Amino acid sequence: MLKSLILCINNKKIEAHIQLGFKKSGYNVLICEDGNSLIRLAHTRHIDLVIVDEELRGLRAIDVVNIIYTEKICPVLIVANDFRNDYIDWIEKGWIYGSVHLPMNQVELLNIVKGAIINGERMLLLDRENEKLRKQLAERKIIEKAKSILIEKKSCTEEDAYTYIRKISMNKGVSMEKIAEAIIKSLDSSR
Repeated sequence: MLKSLILCINNKKIEAHIQLGFKKSGYNVLICEDGNSLIRLAHTRHIDLVIVDEELRGLRAIDVVNIIYTEKICPVLIVANDFRNDYIDWIEKGWIYGSVHLPMNQVELLNIVKGAIINGERMLLLDRENEKLRKQLAERKIIEKAKSILIEKKSCTEEDAYTYIRKISMNKGVSMEKIAEAIIKSLDSSR
């Protein structure tokens, strides 16, 4: 599948050279002039990687990186003129994949980009799985609390309480979590 990159580099000569190299290597390359347009484009298209200049126009690079990271859009590479210690912090926090200094050998840059995309996809997949598990755990806690209340208030077994919640859920076509929340709200307030 064709991978899409956003390039937002101030030096247009270097940007054009990089764009050409990526296009020859089979990437879809989108160009942005500033941080605001980069964010708009990242929200409207499927993007696999952002390569952004540290001296960004519009939004600051840190703001762009933070938005992309928070919204789990894709990995980011920073184009830096000098080594900066705060980039290490950004890498440790997972905000960026790394920083590169241009001009750079095209083969090296392609390898860094491939690694960033692969690792970014893995991280997004792990984040989604983590969020799914977190949601399932929260749902389970609510159901367990409702079961506990039913056991106490209705003097029933745990299995009976679970069956009761499940039966109402199926009859009403509502999730067990919503039924459990209603049970908690109605019966727990009378404690």
